[in-house]
Amino acid sequence: MARGDIIRKLFKSFSQNNREEFYTAAMELIQEEKDKNHILLAKDLENMLQVTPKKTASNASPWNVYPDVPKDKDTGLPLIEVTKYDLTWDRVILSETNLKSLEKIVLENRKKDILQSHGLKASSKLLFCGPPGCGKTLTAKVVASILGLPLVYVNLSSVISSYLGETAVNLKKIFDYIQVGEWVVLFDEFDAIARDRNASHEHGEIKRLVNSLIQLMDNSNDKSIFIAATNYESLLDSAVWRRFDEVLFFDKPNLQLRKSIIKSKLTGIRNQGINIEEVASRLQGATGADIERICFDAIKSVILINEKVLNASKFDEALQRHLERNHIIAQRPIVPLFVINKSPYSG
Repeated sequence: MARGDIIRKLFKSFSQNNREEFYTAAMELIQEEKDKNHILLAKDLENMLQVTPKKTASNASPWNVYPDVPKDKDTGLPLIEVTKYDLTWDRVILSETNLKSLEKIVLENRKKDILQSHGLKASSKLLFCGPPGCGKTLTAKVVASILGLPLVYVNLSSVISSYLGETAVNLKKIFDYIQVGEWVVLFDEFDAIARDRNASHEHGEIKRLVNSLIQLMDNSNDKSIFIAATNYESLLDSAVWRRFDEVLFFDKPNLQLRKSIIKSKLTGIRNQGINIEEVASRLQGATGADIERICFDAIKSVILINEKVLNASKFDEALQRHLERNHIIAQRPIVPLFVINKSPYSG
């Protein structure tokens, strides 16, 4: 499309408050600047386009720079959530290995134009795996923040339909949406749609869904970063594994990381008499989410009685509540396997 036509389209869509048309025209203009090798200008325009605007006056038309999100045909529920975060690396406690890998990935994506000029691609498809509560989702938010990109969170509870064909359609809607911009896209609980096709209990329709997912991943653009997160990596199809540029394992924190998490979570309140080394030792096997819950529980107990200092006694009470909670969870009745694994596509 000629530049004059793009500008006309841009102004017309703005005057008609047509957000989707405005966004499409703006992206066409940005692409034209990229084709002219005006990389810095194109990047500035993209950043301005994707910044969430301040609230307007109540009598003004609300203006959303993002295209309207796709929705499930039957339920009308949104398939994704688009959010802009403002987080830094110190918001999440990572192992040295994972931090170095993520810093390298961020650097590659900041300089992907340079890599492209040498015929190389930045790592854009990442798999986060490991037990729950170890920071996979939070890390995705931090990566999006560091790169200054919106996070597209895929709501799998809306994506998965009782009709398998509709699930594939929903996935197609999501990938079509991703194509129109530059994002960090998070597929949480990825094993729900990328299960091993060779498993004896999986039927043909599930296999077709995985085939569809693989094709969509292969054809997706390299402008966005695609992050898949799972607590059950052993369930993933082998062909899906090969689609990822990097695989990061988020394990339960070791002693040093547990100490770092405790110190980080207690910075907001004065504390005395708390032996962090001892507490961290007692929390062997705890996740980062467990430790955060204990710290915040202890802090709340102090705030609610209008005290200013968190002491060892109050912290120990919170720790005991955590241990009792875990005991209850460990003693829960075992549900028959056929109930747990009942397919969302059956009946």
